[in-house]
Amino acid sequence: MKKLLVASALLLAMGSAQAADKVRWDSVSASYESLDLDGSKFTGFGVSGTKLLNENVFITGSYSSLSDDMKVFGSTIDLEVSTLSVGIGYRYELSSNTDVFGVMSRLDFTADASGFGTSSDTSGNGLGFEGGVRSLLNEQFELMGSISYSDVDDDSEVGFGVKGIYHFDDKFSASLGYLSGDDADQISAAVIMFF
Repeated sequence: MKKLLVASALLLAMGSAQAADKVRWDSVSASYESLDLDGSKFTGFGVSGTKLLNENVFITGSYSSLSDDMKVFGSTIDLEVSTLSVGIGYRYELSSNTDVFGVMSRLDFTADASGFGTSSDTSGNGLGFEGGVRSLLNEQFELMGSISYSDVDDDSEVGFGVKGIYHFDDKFSASLGYLSGDDADQISAAVIMFF
């Protein structure tokens, strides 16, 4: 077991010498997410991807499924929230290690509640907009900041996000992000594969 850990650490150290030399967009990721929404804490997973269509235009998509259990009068109520986002974006290279970007997305939202022998669900859709900057501070560490606006069935939300990305090599990275909105705060931890 010790040999496996030492070998893994050595491979990671060797890979990091060839990390990132510019902001990359072609990627897929899987994440663990925690959402604090009006006092309820939802946890779950998410998947997302981004693909450049040409030098500046890209498509993006994401899906997340989060859940929470609440005790009401001695019974458990299961709450599930899922979101799907599909969008198109534009990136502009400010320098060799910094990009600014904008994204417009179609958002679909579903919430399910079950308990007391019954269940109910609600859904909605709308548009989302995001603008931000991504910058490599060095070959291993990238920082992203963004502002977003969403409007789903006449319920709007403004959010401010920050994300740190650590590049192990030119293919694999890990990130930690925080998003603060009007009614919700979200933390995410992800593994990312670039292609």
